[in-house]
Amino acid sequence: MRLLPVVNSFWRVPIILLMTIVLSIISLFFSLIDSSGKLQHECARTWGRFILWISRVRVLTTGMERLDRQRGYIFMPNHLSMFDHWALLTHLPVPFGFAAKASLFAIPFLGWHLTRSGNVPVDRRKPRRTLQRFREAGERIGKGWSLVIYPEGERTFGDGFARFKRGAFLLARNARAPIVPITIIGAHRRLPRGSAVIRPGSMELVFHPVLEFADYEHVDSRQMSDTVQHVIEESYRQVEE
Repeated sequence: MRLLPVVNSFWRVPIILLMTIVLSIISLFFSLIDSSGKLQHECARTWGRFILWISRVRVLTTGMERLDRQRGYIFMPNHLSMFDHWALLTHLPVPFGFAAKASLFAIPFLGWHLTRSGNVPVDRRKPRRTLQRFREAGERIGKGWSLVIYPEGERTFGDGFARFKRGAFLLARNARAPIVPITIIGAHRRLPRGSAVIRPGSMELVFHPVLEFADYEHVDSRQMSDTVQHVIEESYRQVEE
């Protein structure tokens, strides 16, 4: 491992943690005076922009013109790095939340922000409750709000893909929402899973054509899962360190 990225992380990571705490507290305060979630979402966007800036990570986007900013979507990206979150927060042009593991909602500061800013907890131990939450999310999506679901379920190690889980597509069907596959390229070069060493550089977001609910309403969820994974993998490529 080269020494310079490690040295850089010694000062970047504490600042990022401090900024996370500060913005989470501000977001909690905003949640008391703004029930729409707009101010909380702006806090999250500021968090993402700050981390990209201090990490010196540049994000290139392709295909964003396919999005209607007045509509709500379920975005489905591959997931290799925490930089996936920060890039999406900074560059998605619509208000949105994340579908996240229920355990994250128990983390001080981060969990409080997730709860108060409209993100959706996914608890495999309580599937009925999770499906109900997605029905409620579907109503918000119909009004222009969007949701990000990582169909792999969690970050993967290395530079490959885990098989997409059919559960993500069952949840999408329950929300009756259009799906937008997104290929994220290069994020794991900036910060791989299991590491705290941030490496400046670039990454990419590739937005694929929208899959309307009518396109997949009657398609088997496993077939749909494999189809979306194929779409994402087709445009994926490795990048230099």
